[in-house]
Amino acid sequence: MQKIPFQKKLQKEILMYSFGMTILVTIILSVILYWLNTTTTRMQLNHTESNIQQLFTENLQEYEKRMEDNAETIYLDYLNGKSNDPTIYSNFYAFNSKNELKSELMIVNQNMQLEFSSNPYWDDSGIFMNFLSVITEKMKEEHMDSTQKIFMDNDKEHYLILTTPIRNLFVPKGYAVTIINGKEIRSNLNQTQSQYVISDKFDNVLSSSSSDFITGTLGRVESTLFENQFKYRNDLFYSQTTSLTPALTLTVYQKSLMYPYFLTISTMIVLLIASMMLGFAFLFSKRISLRNAKSLEKLINEMKIIRKDPTHRLNIHTKDEFEIVSRRINLMLEELSSVHHNNISLLQANLLAERKKLEAQFNPHFLYNTLEVIRASLYFDKDLANQLIIRLNKILRYSINEENPEVKLLNDIVFIEEYLEINKARFEHFDYKIDLDTECEQIFVPKLFLMPLIENSLKYGFQKRTDLHITISGKKETDRIFLIQVKDNGDNLTREKSFQINDNLQNNIPMGNHHGLINSKKRIQLMYPKTKFNLIKQNQYTIVEIRIGV
Repeated sequence: MQKIPFQKKLQKEILMYSFGMTILVTIILSVILYWLNTTTTRMQLNHTESNIQQLFTENLQEYEKRMEDNAETIYLDYLNGKSNDPTIYSNFYAFNSKNELKSELMIVNQNMQLEFSSNPYWDDSGIFMNFLSVITEKMKEEHMDSTQKIFMDNDKEHYLILTTPIRNLFVPKGYAVTIINGKEIRSNLNQTQSQYVISDKFDNVLSSSSSDFITGTLGRVESTLFENQFKYRNDLFYSQTTSLTPALTLTVYQKSLMYPYFLTISTMIVLLIASMMLGFAFLFSKRISLRNAKSLEKLINEMKIIRKDPTHRLNIHTKDEFEIVSRRINLMLEELSSVHHNNISLLQANLLAERKKLEAQFNPHFLYNTLEVIRASLYFDKDLANQLIIRLNKILRYSINEENPEVKLLNDIVFIEEYLEINKARFEHFDYKIDLDTECEQIFVPKLFLMPLIENSLKYGFQKRTDLHITISGKKETDRIFLIQVKDNGDNLTREKSFQINDNLQNNIPMGNHHGLINSKKRIQLMYPKTKFNLIKQNQYTIVEIRIGV
């Protein structure tokens, strides 16, 4: 009675899946075509972007380094009359011959009077000298070490102006100016796969591979048009924009490669494949549904026996996939039986290993710093050195003693105080306070679980101030909740950072330098799973709240 409905259901499902597969193939082919078009375009854009970035990175870095080095040496000597024109020419042409981007060099004194020029074209350019005066004035006002500006002359030629101050003991003596023609960039990028525009934040164009998107008498680029994908004059464009330098932006763009007839061809192919798949699925579904129905019925009967007798194993010999499945099930049953016997012991071993691991994370910097203090104090205060050795010995003996991994807070806080006293000896203005009520002192806690929190307060608090104060307080908040707080006035944590740390604490996400918080949380939660941690930023105070649910 069950076989006939199953056969019909299986046949119907095969036909439905085949129809769904047809739709899926249609979608996949469409996505593949779109992906190929987008990927090809993006690869070309990335290739062009990479070539331009490499050209700029290699050449501009060399120019800036050369100008900075020469500004301190031969340019300064030149302005001081210790060097002459041939020396500057020799240095300039030797460097220029090695660079792909050729340039011109000017040196002006602090009164903006021209002292040297590698090209007479710039000697009588009043517009350029006024432009240069504006740049140098801004450099003086903002104490800038260098600038990159775009300049357009009367012939509509675009130039990149690199300006570096020439100083003598921090006093400006003049300026070195490197001038790079935008044509130099185009000549080095004449075989790019995509179009490009190099401009500044004011849309002034330094170099471009075409006049697309460049308008107006000043030849500025319409940067607002550029998006990841946009339409312009009935064409679809892809573009991407990146920063070449803090002052220059590179935009690469290209028309879409996809044409309408691609969609027509893909639709015809999909319809042909769909027709073939549906015809084959109709014939094949009848045969496979009948065969699988018999094998499935036998598998169901065998599984019913296993529910009554867990030691029974499947006995199916149908020479099909169900026989392979039955063998796999038998192997799985054997493995589950073996794993079941080992589970409890493994869980216990894991808990023990986790606790040992957390207890072992004692801060070696504390030992190093304490030993340094002891070594130093031996020269001027042997009594203090003796006290520090005794305190350190108590803490170390207590931390490695495995007889009582869980102790009363009353007993544990004694050794926390020894630790604080050591740090009080290290830091002259450091102070602390411990305030625990009687009921809170009696709860059992993991040994020294507060130590990482105090270490964090010391480490980050002393980065901001020397008069650090730490308060450790504890009280019974409700019948089943105890509140313990570690509070410091270090003021070295922003509110945004506290929110981030809190989020990581709640989700047990590792926090790099703040692993002490996670350490303490895990240790106390192994003992009290309902414990809640919370980090609070309150004015200058940083507070770690621990609510222990017993």
